[in-house]
Amino acid sequence: MKKTIAIYGFTTLGSKIAVAVSEKYKILVVSYDDEEISEAQELGYETYKSTLLNDDELINIGISKNVDSLFCVSKSNKNNLFITLSARNLDKNLKIITTSKTKAEAKKLIIAGATKVLNPNELGALRIYRYMTKPLLLKVLDEILFSKSDLNISELYINKKSKLNGVFFKDITIHKQYNILLIGIMDKELGDKFIFNTKGINHKIDEGDILVVVGKNCDLEKFYRHVG
Repeated sequence: MKKTIAIYGFTTLGSKIAVAVSEKYKILVVSYDDEEISEAQELGYETYKSTLLNDDELINIGISKNVDSLFCVSKSNKNNLFITLSARNLDKNLKIITTSKTKAEAKKLIIAGATKVLNPNELGALRIYRYMTKPLLLKVLDEILFSKSDLNISELYINKKSKLNGVFFKDITIHKQYNILLIGIMDKELGDKFIFNTKGINHKIDEGDILVVVGKNCDLEKFYRHVG
């Protein structure tokens, strides 16, 4: 069964998020705008008309139940902030991704409980820079993230019984047998700090760490089964 992602605000960004994740997740579009609701319905998405400004409405869409992630990308910055705060109070583990145009707004959203705050202007500028300096890299990333390519970026949670538990990063070779590329590791002991493989740090993998890998879906499944 697919996990549910709720998108609050079917803006330009909201619609692009829906397209990018719809193959792997069930999409629920929430908006207080009639035009946004109609557009989402025409594209075949499940919709819910609401401002989400009270806890009952958040619970009705599945917050604290079956919603895995919440994207707050509506046109109202005040609504995005309020909903971030309310949703975080209802579910401590919910992934909340939202947007801001200023550092002051971003700080407020982080304090309110946002997992990640994106600045569309900065993202746009970064994309232009990458297009000018590393066009091939940008093309490859777009193919992985937004096309129907079989390649996928995935996370591997290391549990106590994993064959990689206690192994040093540089000593891992089994991934090569499955055509898997190791991007890096999220270190739980360092406060979820991400360590890129290219930095050459020979990190010891422990229970609770997360490996970030790239590979074909079928190869990833075999790799996961092998390492536990």
